[in-house]
Amino acid sequence: MSLTKSSTAAWAGAAALVPYTVMKTYWALGGTAGRPAGDLATQMKVNGAPEVLVWLERHGLDFTVVAALVGVLLLAALVLPWGARLPRWSLLAPGWAGALLLTPYGLATLVAAPLGFTVGDAAGWSWWVGIVGGLAFAGLGAALGVCSRSFQRRTGRGTGATPSAVRTGIREDV
Repeated sequence: MSLTKSSTAAWAGAAALVPYTVMKTYWALGGTAGRPAGDLATQMKVNGAPEVLVWLERHGLDFTVVAALVGVLLLAALVLPWGARLPRWSLLAPGWAGALLLTPYGLATLVAAPLGFTVGDAAGWSWWVGIVGGLAFAGLGAALGVCSRSFQRRTGRGTGATPSAVRTGIREDV
């Protein structure tokens, strides 16, 4: 199987999440480097986070890790033939939304974190946590943009893509 632009972008987007996932797993196992002292679940509850997010945190699962896994699944659906069997809007709506929201947020975080700027209630976090998060968000967002554009062009009306070509993945990225 040859790699296309969109499959390369999907791999890069997934790879951008690896350091983020390692960091979050380290914290779930009790590590404290880079994060403020205290119980994050209690802090979340005090700050008004929804109960389901507090419950996930108490059980060692940060909701952003779940969202990252959903993002990787979305990337796969956008580039692999089985994704073409799903309704176009069910992939394109979250794909474009993710690209438009995550890319600028990740880039802003990459710039702001080393300069000591924080977003929201971020006191106590190490600057490198912002770098890791910024790379993850910008990487996933950019990959979603490339993959959504490719999927839209491959599956859209008037592109010359036949249903069988889309299903089998024969048509190359344009």
